[in-house]
Amino acid sequence: MKYVAVDEEVKIPDDISVSLKDKILTLEGKKGKIIKDFSHAKKIDLKLIGNIIYLHVDFPRKNDIAKMYTIKNIIGNMIKGVQMGYEYRMKIVYSHFPITVEPPKGKSDEILIRNFIGERAPRVTKKIGDVKIKANKEEVIVSGVSKEHVGQTCANIQKLCKIREKDKRVFQDGVYVYKKLVGEEVLWELR
Repeated sequence: MKYVAVDEEVKIPDDISVSLKDKILTLEGKKGKIIKDFSHAKKIDLKLIGNIIYLHVDFPRKNDIAKMYTIKNIIGNMIKGVQMGYEYRMKIVYSHFPITVEPPKGKSDEILIRNFIGERAPRVTKKIGDVKIKANKEEVIVSGVSKEHVGQTCANIQKLCKIREKDKRVFQDGVYVYKKLVGEEVLWELR
């Protein structure tokens, strides 16, 4: 099926200030501020009229339509982020050697995972963007306004604890995501 043009719109709530300049979208709400660059989407036009973002593409192919709906969903996630914020909870799992996770201190972006399977040297990863990390003996809480930054920070922590060259059925130590929240609403939970 061929289309002449495809149009979509995203309504921005009144409590969010929005600006769009050269395909760089800035949303600011009560939880924080997100800036996202959509200049990679060459065929897709973005216009801001009032508090509605219009997406338009002329003579689109399938991938152009898919890209447009992806941008629409990203903008929806940005709106939820600046209104309510995202929070991912991770469980620290160990059988013998107690793992400790140290969140970044001061200006540093480094997250340290100490005593993983009895290793002397800490494993190091970085937080992505402006996320807040809290850790205790049992869980790590990663929160922020950008779903992408929160998710990628959790993925970095989880990937850092990957077991190599051992039987994964026996060695199940690690730090795993078990709950995803937007505001107080549970998006996903491991039971």
